[in-house]
Amino acid sequence: MVFPNADVRFIAINNGVDSESGMENDMTPIINIFNEFYAKDTSRKIRAVFKAKGQSGKPLCTNPPYGYVKDPEDKTRWVVDEEAAEVVREAFRLCVQGYGVSQIARVLTERHIMNPTAHAKEHGLNPPDNRIHAGDYTWEKSTISHMLTRQEYLGHTVNFKTYRKSYKQKKILHNDPSEWQIFENTHPAIIDQETFDIVQRIRDGRRRLTPMGEMPILSGMLFCADCGAKLYQVRHRGWTHEQEHFVCATYRKVKGGCTSHQIRNVVVEEALLTGIRNICSYAAEHEDEFVEMVTKKTQDELNKSLRDSKRELEQSQTRIRKLDDIIQRLYEDNIEGKISDERFMKMNAAYEAEQHTLESRVAELKSLIASEKENSANVDAFLSIVRKYSDIQELTAEIIREFVEKIYVYNAEKVNGKRVHKIRIVWNCIGEFDVPHERINGAAG
Repeated sequence: MVFPNADVRFIAINNGVDSESGMENDMTPIINIFNEFYAKDTSRKIRAVFKAKGQSGKPLCTNPPYGYVKDPEDKTRWVVDEEAAEVVREAFRLCVQGYGVSQIARVLTERHIMNPTAHAKEHGLNPPDNRIHAGDYTWEKSTISHMLTRQEYLGHTVNFKTYRKSYKQKKILHNDPSEWQIFENTHPAIIDQETFDIVQRIRDGRRRLTPMGEMPILSGMLFCADCGAKLYQVRHRGWTHEQEHFVCATYRKVKGGCTSHQIRNVVVEEALLTGIRNICSYAAEHEDEFVEMVTKKTQDELNKSLRDSKRELEQSQTRIRKLDDIIQRLYEDNIEGKISDERFMKMNAAYEAEQHTLESRVAELKSLIASEKENSANVDAFLSIVRKYSDIQELTAEIIREFVEKIYVYNAEKVNGKRVHKIRIVWNCIGEFDVPHERINGAAG
């Protein structure tokens, strides 16, 4: 029907159909239906096979990610391709050092390193290539961005990232990460967990180049303690490092929105270096005491949070039960004619809306309580970072991001005629932690 209307001649030799000569088979619609059933049934069976394979922990992708190759003895296993794996490690190292994806792509291009597609073709593979062909040694920022987020480099198999709505549609859609199935330690890792976590935190709080093309080591790490906004780097050509400073983003953008919170780079760097040295010294010399203090602090915070969440949960559940009684009495009053139908509809709608809101909040609280019970301080991960650095003499972007999650800056105050800044450091893995004062004095003495 479609082709003749479009003046297109349609011929099906096996079925004896020719739209131009009028040779049409009455069975054609029925044959088409059976062909549709066959294609749909085949698709369903293939999906079932892929689902079973994916749920068993075997990778579903045809080609392994850049950095791996298939094991010659077992095609379902991946082994490390050392040449490509070193490039992956370098990309992660550059990110930890403060390079953005565009800068990393430029560095790899300048070093004349083959991109993943060219590398695969050189090794006899035929990967899909949707890139604009600019050369075998040209790296795209999208390639780096994708690389830096792949959990496969931790040694995990990640299945069901994508799907298609139907066998008739070729468009690939992305599943929510909550629907992924992750099987841990199925192949050798290229990147360790600590480095991967640091990179994800850096990617969440992107750093920016200054107009002079430089990347300050504290960029993206400082936040306003009052409004929560980031602190922006301020520097000019001809300034010394001692003149460079940070100011609150809200103060710069919104008149009267916040105070400046201006603080010089050297002040933060000095305080941060002292803080890292103190906590490293204390954690190394008093490991058992450090673990006990962090665990107790985390447990106290967890208990308080759980108490508050459980109290709100009980109050919400009590209110929901009370609303059930109110709606029931309201319905009875309407039946008895004590209130009009219009009044009943308005009141009933208001109570049901409140009840629906409370039920949603109850579901959130139950999920929050369950997740809080599972969370605990990862003291061992922090201690492993401490052991990497025996004597830190100078701060680098890599060291800062390994130790620190965020730095909060308070507005300056005058004490005895001097301008004094207070900063609050949130450490990776363990949150906030204050080294006992007597330990600091003892170490200094």
